[in-house]
Amino acid sequence: MISKKTYKTIKSLKSRKFRYTLERFTVEGLRLIKTILEKGAFLESVFFTKAFENKNLEFIKQIDSDILFDVSEKEMKDLSNMTTPSGILAISKFPNYGKLNSGKNIIFLDQISDPGNMGTILRTASWFGVEQIVLSDKCIDPFNPKVVAAAMGSHFQIKFLGQESIDKLDDYLWIGASLDGKMLKQSIKINEKWILVMGSEAHGIDKKIKSRLDEIYTVPKLGEGESLNVGVAMGIILSKIL
Repeated sequence: MISKKTYKTIKSLKSRKFRYTLERFTVEGLRLIKTILEKGAFLESVFFTKAFENKNLEFIKQIDSDILFDVSEKEMKDLSNMTTPSGILAISKFPNYGKLNSGKNIIFLDQISDPGNMGTILRTASWFGVEQIVLSDKCIDPFNPKVVAAAMGSHFQIKFLGQESIDKLDDYLWIGASLDGKMLKQSIKINEKWILVMGSEAHGIDKKIKSRLDEIYTVPKLGEGESLNVGVAMGIILSKIL
């Protein structure tokens, strides 16, 4: 059983305001919770239904009983961010990100508002070993539940995730992805630290930021389609410049 205060706190984490006030966010699903635990996440509390426990008893036994709470199916549905809850929900502290390392490469996200795209970008950046993500002020909250689900634990592999003044990043090579860029046909050798700027599919890169770019590339279209998903495009470009 959980107290009314705890119940209220969990529900408040559906709001960006309270996620940042409390520095907590929700994580749902057995696979995702297992993944973030492997990456060093600190779980403050774990809530599960009896049906989930019956199917995953060995996993439940691995968690400290002091942070375990069983809830009814109705309570889980009310607390969950999913249309069909998985039966387990955990509260995690925000990862302890340090300051931006001015000696390492960066991905800069401009106006990425779709949670699925944001999650895919974080997951792809992690795959390619890029550990620093700078966000413009118009990006979706990276701790939005849908972003967390799509990122599959990447929040705990990244070293920096947040906003930073672009005026502090003048000594980088700025690379952008845009439909009006030159065709990306082969691997590109870069001997200096770089920032890769990815804009939203709807609006592209902001004009002010685009004016800073040293190089602009586009992924060649060999078939049909209006545009390439931003996360997919970023992955292709990273594979060429790394």
